[in-house]
Amino acid sequence: MTHSDHSPRIVMLVGNFVDGDSRVQKEARYAAAAGWDTYLVGRSPTGKREQYALGEATVVRAAETMTATRYRASHPHRRGLRGLIAYRSLEQTRTRHQRQRLRQRDLVTDRLLLARRLASGLRPAEALRARVALAVRVLGVRLRGHWVAARKRAFDRNYAAAAQGPSNAWERALVRRGGDVAAWAVQPRLADFEDSFGRVADELEPDVIHANDAEMLGVAVRAAVRARRTGRRVAVVYDSHEYTAGDIRPEDVTWAPVISAQEAKYIPLADGVVTAVDNFADKLVEHHGLAVRPSVVRNMPEASTFTVPGGRGPGVRGRLGLGPEATLLVYPGSVTPIRGLDTAVRALPQLPQAHLALLVGSRSGYVAELTALAGELRVAGQFHVLDYVPVEELTDFIASATIGVDTLRRIPTQELTITTKYWSYIGARLPVVVSDVKAAGELTRRLGNGEVFEVGDVDGFARAVRTVAADRARYAAVYTDRMLAQHSWEGQVPELLDLYERVSGLRPVPRRFASAAVPTMPPPRASSPESANVAAPDAAVPGTP
Repeated sequence: MTHSDHSPRIVMLVGNFVDGDSRVQKEARYAAAAGWDTYLVGRSPTGKREQYALGEATVVRAAETMTATRYRASHPHRRGLRGLIAYRSLEQTRTRHQRQRLRQRDLVTDRLLLARRLASGLRPAEALRARVALAVRVLGVRLRGHWVAARKRAFDRNYAAAAQGPSNAWERALVRRGGDVAAWAVQPRLADFEDSFGRVADELEPDVIHANDAEMLGVAVRAAVRARRTGRRVAVVYDSHEYTAGDIRPEDVTWAPVISAQEAKYIPLADGVVTAVDNFADKLVEHHGLAVRPSVVRNMPEASTFTVPGGRGPGVRGRLGLGPEATLLVYPGSVTPIRGLDTAVRALPQLPQAHLALLVGSRSGYVAELTALAGELRVAGQFHVLDYVPVEELTDFIASATIGVDTLRRIPTQELTITTKYWSYIGARLPVVVSDVKAAGELTRRLGNGEVFEVGDVDGFARAVRTVAADRARYAAVYTDRMLAQHSWEGQVPELLDLYERVSGLRPVPRRFASAAVPTMPPPRASSPESANVAAPDAAVPGTP
C-alpha cells in the first residue's frame, strides 16, 4: 500500500505535559513501532513550543497562550452585595491601588511645595487659599483611599472565593442546560486547548487523531471536520481515561457536567472509542447508546519493566535506608483528598514497624497536608515523600516494598476503575491492600494478591496491613510468570493498533524500536487512504477485569 510516499500519520492529543503519563507515552511508542508516523501533542510547561523524540515517535509540546484561562482567573465573577463595588479584574485592582499609593506619596511633595511658597512671603489671603486647597486635596486622597481599599477588599474576597469555587449559581445553571458558550466560560481551558492543540493538529495533517480524555475530544473532532472540508479524511479515536460523569471534583463542581456534556456532544462523531477499564466501556454504552462497545486497552506496564521478587536493586527501601524487618507501604501517583491516603497516615500509629512512602510530583497541596497530619500524629518518622521515578524504572524501584496500597474513596469513577498503580504493583510482584471500591476490591479478591478494607476505615486498613505482612509470601505467590504475561501492555496494545487500522482503512509497515533524531515538522501533504482488511480485535486478556 502506498500513501503519498509517507507512512500513515497519527496525532495523539493529551491535555498534560506528557511527562509522567505512562499510557500516552506507551501508545505513542508502540504506534510508531507499528509503522505509524506518530506525533504526541501535549502542553508545554514553558508556554513555548518544544519538540523531542520518544522512541520512533515525536513529542510536540504545543505553545500555549492560555488567554481564556488567564482572563477567567483575573476576572472572577462578583459575589454578594459587596461584589457590586468590587473591581472587575486583577489588573484594574492593581492599577487603582498603585495610583492611590502614588497620590498618598505625592501629598508629601505638595506639603513641601506649600511650605516653600509660604516661606517666600505669600499674602495672607493667598496663603489661606493654598492651605485650604491642600486640605481639600488631603481629604480627597483619604476618601479615595477608603473607596479604593473597599473595592480592593471586595475584589480580594471574590478572587479568594473563585479559587475555592470558580463558578457561580447562574453559571452552573447554564452548564446544566448545556451549550458550549457556558462550558467555555466556566472551563476556559477548553477554548485555550482549541487554540493551541487545534493549530498543531491542522499543521500535522494526520490520518488519525487520537484524543486522550474528553477535554481533547472536541478539539479532535473539529480538526477532523476542518480537514474533511479540504478533501482529507481524518479518523478520530476517542480514548476515555476516566468515567467523566462520575469524576467528582469538589473544588470545581462544573468540571464533571461540562466534560460529560462535551463527551455526549462529540462522541457520536468519533470513528472509534477506546477506554482503560471494562466498567468504563459499559458506562459509555449506557450513557451514549453506542452501537459498538468501546475497545478496552488497560494501562498495564510493559513486560520489559517487570522485575524479580524484591527488585534487582535497593529500590525504595534502599533509598529510605530501611532494613528488611520494616513493613514498607508504597504509593506512586496522584495525591488528592479523594485518593484517601489520610486513612493510611492515620493508621501509622497502630503500625509502629510500618513506613509509608509516597512517590509524587509535588510536595505542596494535599501532600503538605498529609505531612502535617503525620507530624500531628507523631509518626513523621514513618511517613516519607519521594520524587517520581521514570515510568520505565517504577516497577523495579517499588519492588523492594512490602505492600502496595490503593486507598480510593467512594466516588463513581473510582468505584469503576483499576488505577495504573495497581497494574504497577502486579508488575513489581507486590501484594496489595486496597479499599473496597467495587472494581479494585473485586479484582483483589479474585486474584488473591492482597486484602481489602472498608473505605475510610483506619482500623480496617491497619488490620489488612498486618494480615498481609504476616504472610506476604502467600499473597505474592500468585505472581507467576504466566500471570504477569497476561497483565502486560504488550497483551493490550494489539487491540489499539487494530482499532487504528479499522477506523482509518490504513495498514502501516511495522518497524523495530530505534532511537532517532527529532524530525522537523513535515510540510503539508495530501493523503488518499486506502482500504485494508483488518483482523478482528483480540479477546479480553484473561485475568483482567
